[in-house]
Amino acid sequence: MKINNITWFLGIFFFLLLFWAFTLQAKENGKVIVCDEYKAKTVRVATGRLTVINFPVTPKEIMPGEATFDFKQLKNDLAIKSLRPGAKTNIFVYMQERRCSFNLVTVSGDGDDILYVRDPKDRQIEVKFHD
Repeated sequence: MKINNITWFLGIFFFLLLFWAFTLQAKENGKVIVCDEYKAKTVRVATGRLTVINFPVTPKEIMPGEATFDFKQLKNDLAIKSLRPGAKTNIFVYMQERRCSFNLVTVSGDGDDILYVRDPKDRQIEVKFHD
């Protein structure tokens, strides 16, 4: 019985360690944001530069609010370029069973270069207890 508890604890520990290492690497190369269909996340697009949003799966559909930004989808990435200074709009990105919402804002200074979208459902862990 004690060995099963230790094995279970070590399994959870290594899973959390791997998750932390993955998140740390993503943060070094870009910013991690959580997909939320109800509360839009702000994406800062610098004038004259591209911003790339990386999704965990390939988006099915991208619905922009206004045509003030240019969009190019490449597999799981969505490249965004502002078409004019001061441009603002919202977009909805539809994935398999999720919808993410974003507010795009053009900035003159540093914008977001690479954003990694994570689904909060991916953080849920199913734990089974045996009698």
